[in-house]
Amino acid sequence: MNSHTIESLLQRRSAWLKTVHGDEKQAQARRPLLRMIAERYSDFEIVRDYYFKTTDAYIRRDNADIDPEPLEYAAMTNAFRDHHLVHLCEHGYWICDVGAKRFLAGGWLEELAWLAAMEAGADEASFGQVLGWKVKEFTGENEIDLIARKGERLCFVSCKAFRSELNMHDRKQRHRLMDAVHEADNLVDHFGRGGEKVAVLVTTDLFDEIKKSPRYLALMGKAAVLDVTLIALEDLGWDKLVAAMQRLMTPETDT
Repeated sequence: MNSHTIESLLQRRSAWLKTVHGDEKQAQARRPLLRMIAERYSDFEIVRDYYFKTTDAYIRRDNADIDPEPLEYAAMTNAFRDHHLVHLCEHGYWICDVGAKRFLAGGWLEELAWLAAMEAGADEASFGQVLGWKVKEFTGENEIDLIARKGERLCFVSCKAFRSELNMHDRKQRHRLMDAVHEADNLVDHFGRGGEKVAVLVTTDLFDEIKKSPRYLALMGKAAVLDVTLIALEDLGWDKLVAAMQRLMTPETDT
């Protein structure tokens, strides 16, 4: 087996790819759609929530209060229809299947991260996988959204499609963000090796452009202490995201 593969490097770490759900061909085919979502994420939130509301109402067969189709988002709606992610039924749009719902709920972010990693020069990358592992007599598994390889080095990315607007009074939202940083740190502690990096790619706006300061200082501080890279909404544009992936795959001595 080639010693320079994700699978072989993991095997040296008593881990293995148990299942891989990511479909690379499908991600490539969705490239324009993925970039549209990233560039118009605030619009996407509205359209996505509309779909989910319609789906729930359709299942309940309670269609009296469904809002009319948001025509101002027609280009995005048409793109979702072209990719068979939503279907027009008698009462409005509804999600085609479980896979489509997973995509709209956050799977799209994993696909976007994979595309950006490959564009950034990864020798190999895989997304949407479950890793099995064994330590002494203990076994288990972990979900990892993205693993990218550059040479013999791996990097790990946890993708979190959270609400874009940060509400500092929302304790649940703050805890979810902090938990995401700890979860990413655990991944690299478990599966990483010296100098390998981990990031959280999150769709929340974490930087106040007017005040030119972070919106959540404690989160930034914790990420810095744990050496977890935060890639937030302001870096979701294609060029910035590719640049962030390049930095993630570059050894510290090369930066």
